Amino acid sequence: MHDVISFPAAPTQALIEQYLVHAHPHPRSYQPAKLIALRREQGVMNRLYRTERELILRPAEAIAPQVQRLSMEQQRRLLGYVEARRTSFGFDESATYKFYLLEVAYELRHLPRTSQPLRAHTYYQLEELLSGRPFVLHATARSRH
Repeated sequence: MHDVISFPAAPTQALIEQYLVHAHPHPRSYQPAKLIALRREQGVMNRLYRTERELILRPAEAIAPQVQRLSMEQQRRLLGYVEARRTSFGFDESATYKFYLLEVAYELRHLPRTSQPLRAHTYYQLEELLSGRPFVLHATARSRH
């Protein structure tokens, strides 16, 4: 298991931070990780998140009946995120999505970033992201050094 999986999230970053929810089409072949980092423009990461809950949902269908088992607070966040994303970034109407309900684990005040733009997910070691260095190496690049 990796320490951190990092996703590009620039277009939806504000929504993720407002609702503490992240989503991507499902299924994807991501390896498990303890924490999530979301990359802003130019690969900047400002927080690491723990996952409170993971759910597989179809946003094209009514969401409220699918999330009744969640706490009222989690339902509010998830429903708010889905509605806000529908009107801004959108969802692929035929897709199933994996939703992550998040909680902030670490603030990365030094704003580490990737040395080059990455369009896909990548993995990091926690110590690398907490090192204080402005540019960080993903796990596979780090193992080559």
